[in-house]
Amino acid sequence: MTNRHDLEIFVDRLFANQRRTKEVVELKNEVLSNLEARVTDYMENGMNYQSAISPAIDNIEDIEFLIDDNQKIYSYRYRYDLVQSALIYSLLAWIASIPARILPSGIAVNGLLLCLVVLSGVVYLSMSRNLKVYEKQTAVINAGKLFKWSKAAWGLWGIFVIVVSAYSFAMQFGSDVWFGRELRIDGPYSFYVTVLQYAIPLTSIFIPLLIHKACKLTIKHEVNEQ
Repeated sequence: MTNRHDLEIFVDRLFANQRRTKEVVELKNEVLSNLEARVTDYMENGMNYQSAISPAIDNIEDIEFLIDDNQKIYSYRYRYDLVQSALIYSLLAWIASIPARILPSGIAVNGLLLCLVVLSGVVYLSMSRNLKVYEKQTAVINAGKLFKWSKAAWGLWGIFVIVVSAYSFAMQFGSDVWFGRELRIDGPYSFYVTVLQYAIPLTSIFIPLLIHKACKLTIKHEVNEQ
């Protein structure tokens, strides 16, 4: 008699990063049933439960190749909502970067964000006119790959913020650290400028946020053909 609870925990971990679609749930149940059958077979051949677990799970360490991540979505509505999110995120980032215009780098970032606001606004308005015409348009998207891109985007964004912040720190305080001098910020204005130097890179958070939103929208606009 196998310990089903232990096998369920293993299978839950195996499928932890997968979307809970009908196909994935069915595959999960199938894997669990196969595991139980394998363990039972090994135990009937003289193995104890703990010894039977290892050979039973050896061949299913990776289930990625078993899962079809292609997903049919309403493509026009998906792109429409994605552009809308891009408009909102870039607008918020532009507003947040306005105080940074006292710095040359802040002017450049704020100007770039304004261009993104205008561009995404124009695209959004253009797509709004054709929404009713193309709202039933469909396409197939690889949701699994998009999920991986989302995770990678957050990782790259974190590295970017750390590297830029470290560079700003080195440029401002590097000589003081090298010569063992006390780190000083002379007055409120100097403090304000220092804070802005570290805050400007944070406005780029709208990029991983947008990719993450793209993942969530695949669920919202999935074509239900049942």
